[in-house]
Amino acid sequence: MSRAAAIAARSAAALLIAALLGWRLLGLTLSMQRLHADPAAAHAWAAQSAAAAADWAQQRFDAGDTAAASRLARAALVASPLSADAYRVLAEVALRRGASASAEARLRIAARLDPRDAATQAWLAAAALRDGHLEAALWHLDAILRVHPTLAARLYPQLLALARVPGAALAYRAVFAAHPPWGGDFFRWACVQPATADAPVRVLFAALRAVPDALHAADWSAYLDRLIGQRRWLPAYMAWVESLPPAQQQHLDNIFDGDFQYPPSGRGFDWRISYVPGAEIAVVPRATASGNALQVRFLDQRAPLAGQVAQLLVLAPGRYRVSGQARLHGLRNDRGLQWVLSCADNGRQLGASARMRGSLPWHDFAFDVEVPAQGCGAQWLSLRLAWRIPAEQWADGRAEFTDLRAMRLAPGR
Repeated sequence: MSRAAAIAARSAAALLIAALLGWRLLGLTLSMQRLHADPAAAHAWAAQSAAAAADWAQQRFDAGDTAAASRLARAALVASPLSADAYRVLAEVALRRGASASAEARLRIAARLDPRDAATQAWLAAAALRDGHLEAALWHLDAILRVHPTLAARLYPQLLALARVPGAALAYRAVFAAHPPWGGDFFRWACVQPATADAPVRVLFAALRAVPDALHAADWSAYLDRLIGQRRWLPAYMAWVESLPPAQQQHLDNIFDGDFQYPPSGRGFDWRISYVPGAEIAVVPRATASGNALQVRFLDQRAPLAGQVAQLLVLAPGRYRVSGQARLHGLRNDRGLQWVLSCADNGRQLGASARMRGSLPWHDFAFDVEVPAQGCGAQWLSLRLAWRIPAEQWADGRAEFTDLRAMRLAPGR
């Protein structure tokens, strides 16, 4: 191991050790609950109980009386040679006295006797980190989280810090290959951490991506939301393409799924459709032709439609013609319904379709836009009523759309 890697591992171990006391006290609390569940019964057999002796040994150790802790722990082992708690206390005493080898041997015995004990697994994780064995440390932390998922709030920051250690991607890949139940939750938690966590998040993503079927839709969404929230448009787009099923990857275009062939996923650069009071929005089969259409049915009341139907695009700088087909059924609104293209970076509107009202059979519509070279790395294509004040939100009738495209125009057109 390189000197830098060793330093990083020791730093991670220090972070982990800083949290150990809380875990050990939690383990003590859990064990003491057995005694307090029935105080009268506890007093009746406390003197003979190996569990009680181990608990007392832990209390004496916490009070700084290592000699008494050692005597009580050994007494517990005489009563019950398989007392994992007693071995753990003896290990803590050995650590306090600087006998790390003896302590680790006793901790390993304790872990074999009771792999569910969080404190024992945590001490072994810290020992593995001090020795530069990151993967071994992760397996110990995995053992904790599988049995004590409520410790996630304490462990996740430590797990994220460990992703900064050199070689972390391979270590995490080995653990993620076992599909731990906490893996996805931890990754999604990491994805909402501040930008300072970018490096470890990339490590975790690489580790999960290398394991077949480890990344689920919610995990992809969390990672894409992080990239999009940071306006890292191209990395986000490439990751989104990778997340698509192969069949959908074959149908990529400037506007994805403009004929609504697939159910909108609501993530990445797919269609996003959210609830709008006063309207019903759905993808429906076309009544007079093959394929599907987006249908917006207004319910004769206010409907603040302003971007709840949208798709994020990554159009390169240049001129484009945004086009589609529409059908209107008694669409009534003061200012009409329109498609709008705007810059995702700053909200600047690049262009909009003519406002649609009334009744019309299927017909083509189009509008031209120019995507600037600066400040517009991604764009939102959205459907909205052209209202300015709440009174202009009232709408009734129905509109349907399909065959949405964004075609780049040759210079001069």
